[in-house]
Amino acid sequence: MNRDEYFNVYEIGRVKERNKIVINKSFVKGLKHLALFSHIIVIFSKELIQKTIEINNVDEKKGIITFNEDNNLEDNVPVYDVKPYFPCEDRVKESFSPKIKEADNKKVFVNSKNEIATIGNLKKINGEDFIYIGNDFENIYEELRGYSHIKIMWWFSRFDEAKYRRATECDPPYENAPRTGIFASRSPVRPNPIALTTAQILEFDKNLKRIKVSKLDSFNNTPLIKIFPYIDVNDKVEVCSVPNWLKHWQEWVEEFEKEHTSQLYIKESSLDIIKKYSHNNINKEKKDFYKNQYIDDKKTEGIVIKGARQKNLKNIDVTIPYNKITAVTGVSGSGKSSLIFDTLYSESQRRFMESIGNSANNACREKPDFDMINGLPPAISISQKSISRNPRSTVGTITEIYNYLRNIFSTIGIRHCPNCGSAIIPLSSHEIYEKLMELPANTRILIKPYNNGDLSYNHVINKNLVYEHVILREKNNEKNMLKNIEEALNIGNGAIYVLINDYEKILFQEKQMCYECKHLMFELTPSTFSYNNPDCMCQVCNGLGIHREIDCSLIVSKPNKSILDGASSLWGNLRKFKENPNANWSKGEVLALAENMKVDLELPWCELPQEFREKIIWGTEDEITYVYKNQNGRSGEITRKVEGAYNYIKRLYENGSNESIKRIAYEFMKEDICNSCNGERLNKEGRSVEILGVRYPVVAAMTIDELKKWIEELPDALQESELNKVEPLLKKLYRKIDLYIKMGLNYLALNRSVATLSGGELQRLKIVKQLNGEITNMLYVLDEPSTGLHPKDYDKLIMIIKELKDYGNTIVIVDHNKEIIKCADYIIDIGKGAGINGGNIVAQGTVIEVMDNESSETGKYLCNKKTIEIEKLKLSDKWIKIEGARGNNLKNIDIRFPIGAITCITGVSGSGKSTLVSKVICPVLRNKLEGKDDISRFCDYISGENHVKQIIYVDQRPIGRTSRSNIATYVDLMDEIKKLFASTNAAKTRGYKDSKFSFNSKNGGCEKCNGDGSICNHISFMEDIWSTCPVCKGKKYKKEVLEIKYNGKNIYEVLEMTVEEALNFFIEQSKVYKILETLFEVGLGYIKLGQSATTLSGGEAQRIKLSKELCLNQLSDCIYIFDEPTSGLHFSDIQNLLVLFNKIRNNGNTILIIEHNLDIIKNADWIIDLGLEGAALGGNVIMQGTVVDLLGVDYSYTARALKQSKEKILKCIWN
Repeated sequence: MNRDEYFNVYEIGRVKERNKIVINKSFVKGLKHLALFSHIIVIFSKELIQKTIEINNVDEKKGIITFNEDNNLEDNVPVYDVKPYFPCEDRVKESFSPKIKEADNKKVFVNSKNEIATIGNLKKINGEDFIYIGNDFENIYEELRGYSHIKIMWWFSRFDEAKYRRATECDPPYENAPRTGIFASRSPVRPNPIALTTAQILEFDKNLKRIKVSKLDSFNNTPLIKIFPYIDVNDKVEVCSVPNWLKHWQEWVEEFEKEHTSQLYIKESSLDIIKKYSHNNINKEKKDFYKNQYIDDKKTEGIVIKGARQKNLKNIDVTIPYNKITAVTGVSGSGKSSLIFDTLYSESQRRFMESIGNSANNACREKPDFDMINGLPPAISISQKSISRNPRSTVGTITEIYNYLRNIFSTIGIRHCPNCGSAIIPLSSHEIYEKLMELPANTRILIKPYNNGDLSYNHVINKNLVYEHVILREKNNEKNMLKNIEEALNIGNGAIYVLINDYEKILFQEKQMCYECKHLMFELTPSTFSYNNPDCMCQVCNGLGIHREIDCSLIVSKPNKSILDGASSLWGNLRKFKENPNANWSKGEVLALAENMKVDLELPWCELPQEFREKIIWGTEDEITYVYKNQNGRSGEITRKVEGAYNYIKRLYENGSNESIKRIAYEFMKEDICNSCNGERLNKEGRSVEILGVRYPVVAAMTIDELKKWIEELPDALQESELNKVEPLLKKLYRKIDLYIKMGLNYLALNRSVATLSGGELQRLKIVKQLNGEITNMLYVLDEPSTGLHPKDYDKLIMIIKELKDYGNTIVIVDHNKEIIKCADYIIDIGKGAGINGGNIVAQGTVIEVMDNESSETGKYLCNKKTIEIEKLKLSDKWIKIEGARGNNLKNIDIRFPIGAITCITGVSGSGKSTLVSKVICPVLRNKLEGKDDISRFCDYISGENHVKQIIYVDQRPIGRTSRSNIATYVDLMDEIKKLFASTNAAKTRGYKDSKFSFNSKNGGCEKCNGDGSICNHISFMEDIWSTCPVCKGKKYKKEVLEIKYNGKNIYEVLEMTVEEALNFFIEQSKVYKILETLFEVGLGYIKLGQSATTLSGGEAQRIKLSKELCLNQLSDCIYIFDEPTSGLHFSDIQNLLVLFNKIRNNGNTILIIEHNLDIIKNADWIIDLGLEGAALGGNVIMQGTVVDLLGVDYSYTARALKQSKEKILKCIWN
C-alpha cells in the first residue's frame, strides 16, 4: 500500500481503572456539553474498537468521563475518539443478525507509528453509494454475510489539516445549538477526523468487490478505515437522551434516511393561507424601486508619463486625460501594450502593493522603465484572456447572477419538505403573533399545541390547552395572545395549530423540520442552491444535470472496417498492437478471444460472427488465455475472464482516478437529462424552495429578459417585511441585469453552459462583468473590447464604456475598431512601424486632429484616405453544398460555397457561425476524407467534397499554456537553431549536443530557475508575482551555454531577435529562413523568437498557426478555415493579411472565414449570413451570395452595417 494511503492518528486520552476515560489536557475543552447526552461511542485501542457506553459523569474541568466497569474496557488502552450517541445515526429499529459470531477485534489498525491505513473507498455513482474494498473483500464478505446493517468508519480527509485537528470547540449546524466541545458533536472537525455511521446492506458485488449500501453522508472517494456488522445487543440503545436542541430529531436510522424519488411535492404554506385573510400584506406601489443613481465626479487633469522606455518605447512623453476615453492605436507590435499594460497598468499594480505595506513581496515586482508617472489612479485591466469553459460554468455562474439569486432565495424563500412537500417556515413566537394580527378584525381563532402528529381538532387531551381568541384591532385586547402562543409552542415541541373561523387549519412552527413526516432539515443557506456543493448537488448526476449512459452503437463506429484496421477507436490500431503486443488486457482479450473462437479478424466488423461480437462487447464468464511476446523480448501469459468493451468503459467511467481517464469513456456514452433532478442539478431540498410560487430552479433557468420581468414584479408582490430583507440585493441585481440587456444579451438563459457560447457572447459577458461595479476614480484599461462583436453591438459596447466614464473613471482602450476609436475623447497613435521601427508617438489629440495628421496611418484609414481592398476573382463552377445542417441552434439549413474562393460567414454573436463551421462543415468534410460515410449527426447531405484534399482549421486557441512554450518551439524553429549552435566548433570541442541548447533540459537550463528565467513569488490572496532570476538574469541558460556563439551571438541573443531581425541573421540558412519568411508574411515580423506563448493574443496565436501550416503544406485543393483572423490587427495589418489570403486562394485553395470585420466581409467572394438574432432566434440563413446580393437584404444586420460604413466613406470623400 502506498504511503499516501496512511493517516496519522493522535491519542486523545486513555482508559483508566476500566471505568473512566482521561482526556489529554490539550483536548479537555472538547468535553463541553457532552454531559447532556446519556450515551457516547468510544473508539479505542490499536484495533479501533468502537463501543457504546452509558455516561455516569463528565468532569469538564478535569477532562474525565466516568462509566460503569461492566463495559469491559481494558485498562490503559489509547482512546482515539469520543462521539455522542445520536439515535438517528446509531440506532436501527429493525435489523437482522445471524447467530452472533465472536467479533474479530484482534486485527491491528493503528501501527507503531500511530498511523492507520485505508482498506478501500466510499464512492457515489449515479446517486447510489458503494463501498469498494479491494483485496480484502472475501474476508469482509464472510464477516458481514447475513447481517442487514453495518457500521462504517471513514476518514474525513478534507479536514485532515492542523487547523481543524487542533480545534476543541465548534458551532454545530443544529438549530439553536450552543457552541459545544468537539466531542459533543458529530462534526468532522476533531483531533482525528474519523466518521462513524450506520448503513443498510443492499447488495454484495463480488465481481467489482464492492458493497451497495443505503445513503451515506460522505464525499465521493472518501477513504474507508474499517467496516463491521451492526449488532443490536451492542449498538442499539432503547432508552437514551439528547440535548434540547436535538430532541426534535428523528428517533431511528430508518427515519433519518432520505427518500430518493425525483418527484417533487409542493404544498400550500401557512403564510399563503394567512395572506388570503390579511388586510395589509401587499405593497401597493414601488414605481422608483430600481431607479439608478449616477455619480458626477468630474476631473480635468490627467496621468502624466515621461521618459517611457519599456521594451521598444523610445523615451516617450504622453498625457492621458482624466475622466475621458482614450484610444491607443498603432500597427501590431508598435508598442501599444508596452505603454499601456507593461508600463501604465504594471506601475499602478506595483504602487498598490506598496500602498498596502507589502514591501517584501513588492520588491519582487520589477519597476517598468520610465522617468516619471504622476497622477496614476488604481487600475483595473480587462484583458483578452478567455473565461473558463468547464461544464459546471454557466451564464449564471460567470455573471455572478446566481450568487444574488441564492442569497435572495435563502433569505425569503419558502422551503418545502423534500419527502411530503409540506411548507417549512420557522417563525419565532413574536413573528407568529404578528402574522395572526394581520387577520381582519373579528376573526375567531383557536390555538392548540402540536400533538405528536395528531392533525385533528376533535381529540383534545386537555381542554385548557386550547386558547380561543377574537382578533380585535385594539392591541390591549390581544396582550394574552403572545403568551398563549409561547405556551403552546413549548408544550407542542415547537409547533402549534391555528384554526381560523372554525374552518381554515394552519400549522405554525419554530423549528427546521417537517412535522408531517418528521424529516429534519438544516438551516437554509445560499449553498443550498449550489450544484457545486457536494451536499446540495443532485447525487445522481453530481450537479451536472445530465446522465451519461454507454451507447453500444458508439463503440464500433466504423463497422465496415476490420477491428485490426480501426473499426473502433477503443481498441485503436490493433494491427500494430498485434505486431508488437504487451500486457494490455483490454486489447489482448480481443486477440485471445478471436484465437480461441477461430475468428478471422481481417474481416470487417459487420461480417464477424454474432457470438464473437456479443462476447467482445458484453464480456463472458469463460476464462481465456492471452500469450504475448514483443519486440523488446518481454513476454507473458494472462488468464482472465473476458471483461468486454461495455464493462471496460463502465469501469473507466465509474472508477477513473481523474478526468482524463473518464474522458476516454465519454466518447462511447450518450448524454440524457438526469432522470432524478430533471436537469435542475440540485437535490430535492434546493429544488423545492420557492418565492411567490416560483421554485429556485425555474428562476435559475430563465433568460436574462425573463429574470428582469420577474424581479420587477417582486417589490409589488412581496410583503413589506420580506422586501426589507432583500431590497439591497434586488437593486444590485437589477443594475447588473440591466447592463447585460443593454449589451444585447437579454436572450441568454442563465443555465446555459459557457461551453456553448460564441466568442462574441463570451466577450460581452466578460466586459459587462468587469464594468458592472459602481466604482469611481479608477483607471480602466481595456484590451480589444470589440473582439468577437458584430457591428450591430458596437453602439451597445460604446454606451457601456461611456456609462463607466460617467461614474468618474478614466478609460484607456487598446483597439483597432473604427467605431470604438471614433468614440474616444482622445487618441494616442504609436508607431510608425512595429518592433524596432515602432515605439514613437506618431499622433495624439482628438479624432479630428489625428485624421488631419499626415504622419498617422491610423488617421488616413479613419478618414478613408486609405481603404482596404484586394482583387476579386470570378467564381468557379465547383461548389460544396450541404443540406440539413444541424447542431446547437442551426435550423436544418442548406448552405453552399464556391471552391477556390474566399467565403465569409457572418451574423450576430450566437447566430450559429461557429457551430456551422466546427460542428458541421469540418466534421463532415473530415469524415468524407477519412472514408466515413455516416454524416447523419451533422447534416442530411453533402456534395462537392471530392474537390477537397485537406482541411486546415486555424483557430484562436493558445499555442501553449506555460511560459516554457514559445514561438520558436511551436513552429519547429527551435530544433533548427539548436542544431546550428551544436554544429559550431566550440560546441563540438566541449561535446555539447543539441539538448544542451534547450532551456527545458537539465543540461542547458539555469539550475536556479529551472530554465524559466524568472522565479514565482506566491502571495496569499493575490496573484503570483514573477521576478527575474538572480543567477541567469532572465536569460534561462547556464553560463557555459551562453559562451557558445553562432555568427557572433549566443542562443539567448538569438531568441531575443524579432522575426524581422532574424531574417537577415539567418539569410544563408534556407530551412530557417523559410520558416521566418512565413512568419513575416502573416504580419508577425515584430514578434521575438523566444516570446512566451502565454503572452500572445488570440489573433497572434492564430497567425502563428497559419504560418506553421503554410510551411508544412504547399498543396492546392485545401480548405483553410479561420476564426476571426483580424483580431488585434491594425488597418495596415488587415490589408497585408488580405494580400496573403489572396495568395493562398490563387494557389488553388478555398478559404472560409468567420468574421465581423467589415473590410474582410466586403472583400469576400461569397458571403453566408446567419441570424437573424442569436441563440434560439438564430440558426437561419439570412442570405448567401455576393456582397452586392447582401446589400439588397434590408433586414440583415450585416448588410445594414456595410451600408452605414459605405455612407460614411462617401461622406468623408465628399467632405
